[in-house]
Amino acid sequence: MTLLKKLQWSIGLLLFFFVLPVIAGQIPFNKQASTPIKQPEDKPVVYAATNLPEQTVLELTNEQTNEQTNVQDPFKVLLLFTHSQEAYQPMVKAASGKAEVYDDKTNIFNLQDAVSKHFSMNGIQTDVLDVDVMKVMKAEGKTFPQAYNTVRPYLEKRLQEQSYNLVIDLHRDSARRDATTITHNNESYARIAIVVGAEHKNYRWNTAYAESLSAAMNDIVPKVSRGVISKSGDNVDGRYNQDLAKEMIIIELGGIDNTEEELNRTIAVIGKAIAKTFVTESKVASS
Repeated sequence: MTLLKKLQWSIGLLLFFFVLPVIAGQIPFNKQASTPIKQPEDKPVVYAATNLPEQTVLELTNEQTNEQTNVQDPFKVLLLFTHSQEAYQPMVKAASGKAEVYDDKTNIFNLQDAVSKHFSMNGIQTDVLDVDVMKVMKAEGKTFPQAYNTVRPYLEKRLQEQSYNLVIDLHRDSARRDATTITHNNESYARIAIVVGAEHKNYRWNTAYAESLSAAMNDIVPKVSRGVISKSGDNVDGRYNQDLAKEMIIIELGGIDNTEEELNRTIAVIGKAIAKTFVTESKVASS
């Protein structure tokens, strides 16, 4: 080999080793084995039943918010006692030894906790118009026929502040035991009657609510409801403050001879009937 060729070969070899690192840097070798891969940061994941890949976290969050917003509001009942000191003889006698049909301590006003408890068990929220009307009347020197006018401003104010699905004015009938008691499956119940005043603009609405509740109660315990009584004409109120709300009814719960156990059984039936008739229909209508 001539000296010139040896020189050219040596120069070529030197150039090869000089350029090799540059060439090697441009070749896309797999560096996974030697270079750690940075993992993406952990982020909260929102799952949906659809699992659609195009559904973003924002869309899913909005759907969940809408579902929370659309949760059914509770069915709300307002309970009041226009004749708040109407009493049941067996209960008064057990408490004081007296056989009274009106009492300032043991009376229908004291049933509010029992009503709220049984209604709550049926998904019904109960508010009570906490006014002892007959106590107010005595303090103001008013007579018995003035009871509805006495409670009216309290009721009117509450209905302006809150809305209710049903308003119940709870009373005790003056009828005796044979008319106000029924036996079903070896248990006795206080019968009810529903009163509607027929001399105001909401009369037909109130009647519809009353008839629906009466029928539902009789489906649960036959003849526990004595039906709907419409009142108008001389010597009656004719409206019973039902002109303030189309959802308002009067329930005569038992009579002067009914026991606390009989009243509680019937209150439970009222709660079930309201849930069956009004709460279920309300949910269906809103769905």
